[in-house]
Amino acid sequence: MKSIFIVLFLISRSSSKSPFDKLLVVSYDGFRYDYLDRELTPYMYSLKSSSSFAKHVINVFPTQTFVNHFSIATGLYSETHGVIGNTVFNSKTGKLMRYGHELFHYNNDITPIWTLNQKAGQGRHSGVMMWPGSQFPYSNIVPTFINVFDRGTAWENRISTVMSWFLHPKSPANLVMMYIEEPDDEEHTSGPGSSQTRERLRRVDKITEHLFKSLKNNSLTDVNVVLLSDHGMEGVTLDRMIDLTKFVGDKAAMYGTSPVLHIYPNKGQSIVDIYSKLNEAAARNKHFKVYLKESIPEHFHIKDCQRTAPIIAVAEPTYAFQDYYGAIDWQINNKGAPRNGTYGIHGYDPQTINMRPYFMAHGPKFKENFNAGELRIIDMYPLFANILQLELPSIKPNGTLAGIQTILKPRNK
Repeated sequence: MKSIFIVLFLISRSSSKSPFDKLLVVSYDGFRYDYLDRELTPYMYSLKSSSSFAKHVINVFPTQTFVNHFSIATGLYSETHGVIGNTVFNSKTGKLMRYGHELFHYNNDITPIWTLNQKAGQGRHSGVMMWPGSQFPYSNIVPTFINVFDRGTAWENRISTVMSWFLHPKSPANLVMMYIEEPDDEEHTSGPGSSQTRERLRRVDKITEHLFKSLKNNSLTDVNVVLLSDHGMEGVTLDRMIDLTKFVGDKAAMYGTSPVLHIYPNKGQSIVDIYSKLNEAAARNKHFKVYLKESIPEHFHIKDCQRTAPIIAVAEPTYAFQDYYGAIDWQINNKGAPRNGTYGIHGYDPQTINMRPYFMAHGPKFKENFNAGELRIIDMYPLFANILQLELPSIKPNGTLAGIQTILKPRNK
């Protein structure tokens, strides 16, 4: 009997759980809304009966990875948080911003959800597993636990680490955000409808089952779990590339990633002249649109951002610009993609149905077997704050709890 008490004492000392409501947010990059399928992802599909779920989620423009993961984390449109692409040209410095501190700090007053949770104090701790933008300090605060992106870390090991954060003996997490790079990686190589992508989705389904088993085995079934994604996926082929340099030559510089390019006229060149040439070409080609900054569609929500170029070009779905030749060459040379195959692409207008991701929420706070219909990605932040019982920051999110609260059980609204 004495030995049993010793074992129980050691277990209690080696792990603990946060006294606060707990939330785990898991993003599967590029998981399109229609991938939640009885045959393709049977375990995830079966979760619907005990979860709230969406028909699809309206994300933000451009429908790219860094952009939408930061919108999930902040509740803001891209024009406010400033991440208007996976790469962004800084016209003040003349340099291209890639993944790094500067890209995510257009506005230093922005408070990602993991920072908001830490700032609330009283023993709250955030853990972030490879989520884009998470390793940089915001308001001079970093999460208690953080792992930067490493494709070589097995998904099972990521989950084991996440469990250890929730059960940390001194600083147990009440919020964890986890990122997994699939099925996006495979989709870019072989296209959204390929057998390879379908197989990758089966792996995602299996790891989701492993995740829920891990929660159960670690007595963490009280964790509220949100499964979501940043964007969907479309297919593109080499015969659908549009070379904008044919229309403007060397009179303008172009930055960004297809299907959205930011265009800056070179010194001595007129914005109006460059726009006119591109607009005439768009009228003839019919597979892309070009906008002056002031005429960018309101639902894009990038017009009121200093980082937005004076001209932007947006390809129609299933088309791309000349920069994508390089992306395809990389897939061919590094991933063994066929030269005349279909490749994955995203970034189009959020109104494009294939750009929309999925959403599912499971746990004590959420209704079961509830179809929420159409949701918005900017409403995730107010939802997270509500679950974690956090006050919204001074820069209020563009999203609202009202837009998503139907998924909550009545006492949690």
